[in-house]
Amino acid sequence: MAPILPLHNRTFSLDISSLAGFLGAEAVLAVMMLPHLHSQRKWWGWYNCPGSYQIAKRYGELARFRFWSALYGSAHFPPELALELSSSSGSKYTAARSSIAIPASTPLVAMLLEECKGLETIVVDGRQTAPVDVTIADLRRKPSSLECPRVPSTYSRWIAVCPIAATLSASIACAIYRDAVCAAMILVGALCHGLACLVMGNARLVYRHDVVSEHAPTLAHGWLESHNSRSIVILRGSDRAVTPVLRGRLSLQFESSQQHCLVTCCSILLGVQFLLQLLFVPQGTRFGQIMFVGSLFASWLYHQHILAHSKADVLQRIMVEDILGSPALRKLRFGSRTTAAVFVLLVLRPEIRNMRACLVSMLPSDTLVWQLWQDAVMSCLEVEKPLCFEDYGTEWRRMRGLSSKDDNALLDTLFGDANTAYIAFTEHLAKT
Repeated sequence: MAPILPLHNRTFSLDISSLAGFLGAEAVLAVMMLPHLHSQRKWWGWYNCPGSYQIAKRYGELARFRFWSALYGSAHFPPELALELSSSSGSKYTAARSSIAIPASTPLVAMLLEECKGLETIVVDGRQTAPVDVTIADLRRKPSSLECPRVPSTYSRWIAVCPIAATLSASIACAIYRDAVCAAMILVGALCHGLACLVMGNARLVYRHDVVSEHAPTLAHGWLESHNSRSIVILRGSDRAVTPVLRGRLSLQFESSQQHCLVTCCSILLGVQFLLQLLFVPQGTRFGQIMFVGSLFASWLYHQHILAHSKADVLQRIMVEDILGSPALRKLRFGSRTTAAVFVLLVLRPEIRNMRACLVSMLPSDTLVWQLWQDAVMSCLEVEKPLCFEDYGTEWRRMRGLSSKDDNALLDTLFGDANTAYIAFTEHLAKT
């Protein structure tokens, strides 16, 4: 006697295409990234995965066949696939020697800023307004123009047993209750996704950057500033050490046309999978449809709550440890931006050619008080004197037209900020 089919007397029907699209939209990027950021992950993709159409579309963009590229709106045949990583949009880098400021929105900049957030912080005493973190990064390693990072081994691939088990269980349950259609569609999804992981997993993860011309302005030594101006990272290193941070990018590289053909086949296979599941799953029983959605949901949970979270940690290790060579990082927190700006100048003083331009770029104020303060600070920094302002008393201020009580109080406050920065520099970095 055949088992009694669960939900056999229910009248509802599932819109599988809508459910599959909903579950797959957020997981597509994770699915594309996983085989390359987790060692041996490409062997663990044998489960029914949501978002097959979106993955097929991305694979199609890599195709070398003009018909398939045109179908997905891509007229060129890229030799590599740029990884969609978080970038530090709005960040900028200012070179100490040339005083030029350039946008810095590469993934490595974002990873470096994120790495600095978790560092142990030395809190500097002084006036407290809007705290600013300043991290000193000593870049010793000089990455080549093309790097092949080592992908670390993680525990995440072993947890892939969960969606694999869910897929097999759902398929077996459908077979037991004589729903061959849904059982077959679940297995088709697992087979297509497994093959796609194998093929894309053979692409090589590379980090490349543009080599700077010998006649271009030097980028050696400078500081990164986050988009919210609450975090500054001082980069101390040569052009060959700093440039990869500012102009580098991660990508997946295909070494032969044969690999592109395999990617094209996977794109076609995933597209066929999407159509088959779209057409045949609604023909199955309601129980089979629920099992199908259950297998998708298990893989969605796997991507979202396990691999998508650990992906950032793996990227952090690849970028900071392997590419940058684990640079020495020291972080200090200042109570005001004025103090932080003076500290940056003190750290980079041997490399800065136009001290005033650098100071103005961080503190762009042109009032009389600020101009007098800048003059006093410059007179000390340019001759490498201690930041001591006892000589800038009432007579000096009166001769320069500063008579307001409020202006004098503000100038005293700014002098105090500069002195705080100098004390922090002498205590923590004067010998480095």
